[in-house]
Amino acid sequence: MNPKKPLSSARDVALQVLLGLEDEDAYLQPYLESLAQRAHLEPRDRRLALELAMGAVRWRSRLDFTLGQLLLRGIQKADPRLLNILRIALYQLLFLDRIPARAVVHEAVEQSRAWLNEGATKVVNGVLRHFLRQGEQLPDDDSVRSLAVRHSHPSWMIRRWIAQYGLEATLSRLKSNNEHAALILRPEPFELDRDHLADLLKSEGARTEPRPFAWEALEILHETPFALPSFKEGLWRVQDEASQLVVLLLDPQPGENIWDSCAAPGGKSRYIWRLMKGSGHLLASDAHPARAERLKKELASLTGVQTCCHDAETPIDQTFDRILVDAPCTGLGILRRHPEIRWRRVPKDIEACAARQGRILQQCAQSLKPGGVLVYSVCSDTPEEGPSVIEEFLSKNEDFELEMPPHLEQRWAQMIQNRMLTPSAMRDGTDSFFAARLRRKEIP
Repeated sequence: MNPKKPLSSARDVALQVLLGLEDEDAYLQPYLESLAQRAHLEPRDRRLALELAMGAVRWRSRLDFTLGQLLLRGIQKADPRLLNILRIALYQLLFLDRIPARAVVHEAVEQSRAWLNEGATKVVNGVLRHFLRQGEQLPDDDSVRSLAVRHSHPSWMIRRWIAQYGLEATLSRLKSNNEHAALILRPEPFELDRDHLADLLKSEGARTEPRPFAWEALEILHETPFALPSFKEGLWRVQDEASQLVVLLLDPQPGENIWDSCAAPGGKSRYIWRLMKGSGHLLASDAHPARAERLKKELASLTGVQTCCHDAETPIDQTFDRILVDAPCTGLGILRRHPEIRWRRVPKDIEACAARQGRILQQCAQSLKPGGVLVYSVCSDTPEEGPSVIEEFLSKNEDFELEMPPHLEQRWAQMIQNRMLTPSAMRDGTDSFFAARLRRKEIP
């Protein structure tokens, strides 16, 4: 599936990303970033590539419904390169009105010529011009199939949400998942606080807004934030507010011994170390060798942070003051930011993840000192991966209790349910997470 020419344009990068997502291990944004660097894309072209790739993935079932009406042999038999060229073009025609239709068609035809052959150019030209004549014809009832097409989600998710939340709440959830996620950042150096970072970004021409829940979180509004000098100097890190809240719930203190047990790619580890003010010891581990190696590189500059490859389901020969168990999960709470996840998950994944999460939590808890704090979190809002895991754990471990730190409760009041933290994309504008803070009781 390699092109006949090197990656050189935003559309080529977007196409290669869509082809790469057929690999279960590939994730859209980091994969796109690596390809954009290889293609030496300018910041604005990188932004366009991200828009095209994200849009084509987010709206895949809606795009495919229309393409299925236009391709004589249907989409199942279409060459993946041809199909994804058409998805990118159709997404532009439907959602990006700043690009003239004739330019979209021309670019798609030229891309099919470079990646395929002259026969493909005729198909692309014919399909897109046919679409421009007839327009989009979507089903308009409230059946699961119709909702799955119009809102571009798997039918099983919609069926599940209707059963759990009702139709109106499901419609709100579908709309929220198809919105762009805000870019949230926080200061990185110990000596830099949010106000000073906001002033610095303003001097660089970027507008920011403080977020209401995590006191170091800033939303940045800028077309090319990663081209700013402050980013290149390492003065801020991208980290969603919900992810920051998990670390604030842990409440790490200077001088403590802390374990981040499922740490890759390392964003929470870096924030833990910042709140420890570089004093104490932090162990960051991950079960997968490749991810553990990337974690080691990410944290190499932090003196006092140790990394290792360790499966959190097995014992570790240390005890800790605090432990973060940011467990592997379905990722169903971050569908705005990672739309590819919606096409990879099936119902049995929820049950499988919950079972593994329970085992990890049980094992990690054994390494917590009496009086210590453990935070369990997942970037999912399914009941099975959140409250059910905690309820089962507490039923088996009478020496643990659920708590919320008093100094944080007022700020987070709307996100607390049954003493557990549930930041929500729809209600709070964050990623949808679940987190619970557990304390191991002191030995009498």
